Amino acid sequence: MKKVLKVLGIILAILIVLVAIYYVVIHFDGFLNKDNPMTREEVVELLEKGKEYPNYYYSSEDSWIFGDIDDGKTEIYIKDNVVRVVVDGEVHSWTDYNNNENIIIVGEHDGKNYAGVSNLDNFEENDESQRGFDYSLIADEETFNTDFKYLGEKQIDGRDTIIVKVWNKDWVSIDSTKFYIDKETGLIMRRIDYSALGFIKIDCNRNVKMDVVTDEDVARPDLEGYEILS
Repeated sequence: MKKVLKVLGIILAILIVLVAIYYVVIHFDGFLNKDNPMTREEVVELLEKGKEYPNYYYSSEDSWIFGDIDDGKTEIYIKDNVVRVVVDGEVHSWTDYNNNENIIIVGEHDGKNYAGVSNLDNFEENDESQRGFDYSLIADEETFNTDFKYLGEKQIDGRDTIIVKVWNKDWVSIDSTKFYIDKETGLIMRRIDYSALGFIKIDCNRNVKMDVVTDEDVARPDLEGYEILS
């Protein structure tokens, strides 16, 4: 019996060590420079700058401990206030915010292709969003009841990146959301969400590419042969 208890104790100790290692690894952001901390207000100002960045592409990918979360590939092309959304290689929508024209490719039905064309004069885009990528957890403290912490700065792929964390004031800080933000442009590069007391991690890499979008990438869809829905 003593030998059995000893073996069980060893197994339990190994499991505890493995769980501790796993926990540390999924929360580790690397060695960060904390010499130039930023306030929440300064980070929001930086994110507002990113909202206005004129030319970039992104295609977000989510992953967790068991691998990638496959829900298709969505690609966003942004150039001079024109946004084209491509889903699994097919154009899904196109919006020109310069004249508020919006096109949605509805799809095929009974042998006909349909597209919706509308005007966005009365449409209000989320103020805390970078072309569909939300940062209101940082910007809207009152609504989301979030605490804020500047974690530090490091270089990622040769670019200075700041890392900040927010969490609900009424809950534990280990269930939090981290944002990786390009320090020069203000674009969000990555978002990490922790839950289950910090043991579950959903990692969203935005895969941002700056200054690569051409006029052709954001060209208005050719609607010849489409039935137009208004």
